[in-house]
Amino acid sequence: MPLYYFHIRNGSDLEQDPEGSELPNLDSAHAEALIVARELAGAIPEFNNDTVIEIADMNGKILLLVPFSEAAKLGSVEQG
Repeated sequence: MPLYYFHIRNGSDLEQDPEGSELPNLDSAHAEALIVARELAGAIPEFNNDTVIEIADMNGKILLLVPFSEAAKLGSVEQG
């Protein structure tokens, strides 16, 4: 299974994921990033709609950006 890294960028700050997660594909990584973004946005006030999760492959290539705002929109649709 591919290894995906979930780095968190908040403005100029970057917190890198040192371990990564094995997931079957990029769609699964995207779904996981949305879950993580929703959890972190609720727990860490500094993380807001400008914060993004950068999904990277094992070579460090950024494959997808997942804005926390996307997770917030999804959360409001699920609650509505």
